[in-house]
Amino acid sequence: MTNRERAYIKKQNELIAAVGRIEAREVVKTLEILEGARKNVAAAVASTEWEMYYIPQLNEGVNRAIERFKQQYMGGQSTALVNLWNAGIDMVDSPLQYVGVKMLAPEISRAVLEIAQGYSADLITGLSADALKRVNSEITLGIMGQKPPFEVMKAIGRNLEDKSVFKSIAVRAETITRTELGKVNSMAREARIEGTVKNTEPGMAWMKKWISSGKAKPRAHHAALDGVTIPVDEKFLGYIDYPHAPGLPAEEVVNCG
Repeated sequence: MTNRERAYIKKQNELIAAVGRIEAREVVKTLEILEGARKNVAAAVASTEWEMYYIPQLNEGVNRAIERFKQQYMGGQSTALVNLWNAGIDMVDSPLQYVGVKMLAPEISRAVLEIAQGYSADLITGLSADALKRVNSEITLGIMGQKPPFEVMKAIGRNLEDKSVFKSIAVRAETITRTELGKVNSMAREARIEGTVKNTEPGMAWMKKWISSGKAKPRAHHAALDGVTIPVDEKFLGYIDYPHAPGLPAEEVVNCG
């Protein structure tokens, strides 16, 4: 391996690690927002008399907490998607520039980014609606006398780790955050690779390599691809263009590192 190749790989690894840190940070932020919603819902339930007269007040407090979660999550995710999109472009440009390769690729369209933002917003809206439905279901059981208030509070949970409505919502929120950020990062990187290859000297042999994320429990066939290098216009085993590529089934992309 030449010094130039070592320098390229070093820069590339730095950028991959940076993307991982961004994703982890966004997961933490999302769960913090959700924990705030859980606390607000729990406070509304705990402070309301369990009589029909007070139920509209209780519902209003719960609706407000879930709507605030949705708006904060949606806004943060939209910004994070932009950051991961730009990071995907940088993962192609920076290592090449670092070793002295001149970049001639044109700017890539942001239409895919906008579509990804819209799709992510739809997922968050669906998640929030499900959270509201499940919380209201527990409250209804309490109102009808089928559950004592203590059991309703238990169903809401003391934190996001308790077996509760909010724990399952937290798991889904983390999955949405990781998967959608990883997807947009991969799509931006791939679009930049295609533009770079098309705008360099004819005859250059461009290759691509699968790099494992280092997750504790990767998919077996993804782990087997670690280090596999193929021509840039070919597909990896399993008919995979690249991680998170459009058209891959959910089991290939959900929570993929």
